Amino acid sequence: MPPRSEAEEHLRIIRSLMEKATIYRAISAPTALIGGLCSVLFGLWLHFRWRPLPRGTDESEFPRIFIIGWVGVLVVTAFANAVFIRNAARRRNEPFISPAMRKALWALLPAMLCGGFFGAAFTFIGSDSVRWFLPQVWMLCYGLGLLATAQFSPRSIPVLGWCFLIAGLLGFGFDYWLLISEYFRKGDTHRPIAANLLMLATFGGFHLIYAAFTWPRTASQSDSGVTP
Repeated sequence: MPPRSEAEEHLRIIRSLMEKATIYRAISAPTALIGGLCSVLFGLWLHFRWRPLPRGTDESEFPRIFIIGWVGVLVVTAFANAVFIRNAARRRNEPFISPAMRKALWALLPAMLCGGFFGAAFTFIGSDSVRWFLPQVWMLCYGLGLLATAQFSPRSIPVLGWCFLIAGLLGFGFDYWLLISEYFRKGDTHRPIAANLLMLATFGGFHLIYAAFTWPRTASQSDSGVTP
């Protein structure tokens, strides 16, 4: 078992995270807004670029544009989140990488590592048909990452995590239905469009809804049963 001092330090960090739930919600709401807007803009651009897809369309460019573009959305959103966290830490006269932040990052690491691993594997090893399962994998990993912070985050964050987790599971069933549909249609290509729409609806729509419902009203408002 860990020494008494180490256990007390863990409890202090968890207590600090719980006390800052409103602060984290204040940071996550604008981050969700930026991420949602970037996702919607890129998803719509990609949708109209790929549609309509006539029979015999060369799909060789689709995985490359799809993966690079959505990873770019992730980078922009992560950078915005880092800026918001840094500014909040400066206002509280705290270090950017605080013990509480390390605790949160450690909780997120397993799910985010799996998302990155499968993203790279599907990109460089998987076939074109396998790559279109990436949205479901990313949704599942992202949802599990948010749920891993449930002990010290505002209630709205694990709720968002459940939404992504359920959407990812349902997305696999939807994708298998598309595979069967394409087989019988013999040539119609819908999976690239469907994969992009899944990303647009979840990483775009879910984040915009989250931002709308959790945008902080006052600095002292806590994450109670009234506020999502």
